[in-house]
Amino acid sequence: MSTDTLALARVPGFESTHYALRDGYIVWTGETSHSDHPRNLANPWQAGPAHYQTAALRKGAALAWHALQTQARPGLLAWLGGEALPFPLSLAESRLYDLAQAINSQNLAAFEAACMRLLGLGVGLTPTGDDLIGAVFFTLRHAPIAQWHAAMPALRTRISHAAQSASNPISAALLDDLLQGSSYRALHEFFDALHAQQTPAIEDAMRALLRIGASSGGDMLAGVLLTLLTPQLPAKPL
Repeated sequence: MSTDTLALARVPGFESTHYALRDGYIVWTGETSHSDHPRNLANPWQAGPAHYQTAALRKGAALAWHALQTQARPGLLAWLGGEALPFPLSLAESRLYDLAQAINSQNLAAFEAACMRLLGLGVGLTPTGDDLIGAVFFTLRHAPIAQWHAAMPALRTRISHAAQSASNPISAALLDDLLQGSSYRALHEFFDALHAQQTPAIEDAMRALLRIGASSGGDMLAGVLLTLLTPQLPAKPL
């Protein structure tokens, strides 16, 4: 179906953004060069099939974390290194600790509760909590926790439904993509680089990921590293 077949409508309450509704589906209508993503209306980007080994991803993540030590780490990335969170995220520090502990202990009920409490947390079009949780679920698709496997489809559905009221419609849509294992090219290519365990490629992929949004790329990067490196990271809760 061509992009001209269906009329576009503004997303209620978000008329000034570069997102629109096309037959009820949220799409990106801004510059295509800045959003290689399945929701890009003019040129939707889709990742090809990918099969990663969890051990390789973890080794790649350790290389990424090491590379981050030589540069400024904003927001959640600083928190992963044990630094204080900026206000107002500092008010929700216990929620982040609960998420880290649930992943570390592989406690599924605690993990779901922590995720629910982080939905919609933060400022911006895609709040920090949504980007973080989405990246955690994206990572668990490629580096699953074995004993959670059977419960994950229903859990993803519950998180997606909860986001409809806990967050805004644009962020909820992008979160749902992450839950389903689909997102920006930069995030997929970061996983390719992690799996290859080549530091230059990892650093290039991280720079591309960090350019997404005001803080979305950094928040997603934090979610990936939190999931892959728990409990090795030096953050306070781990």
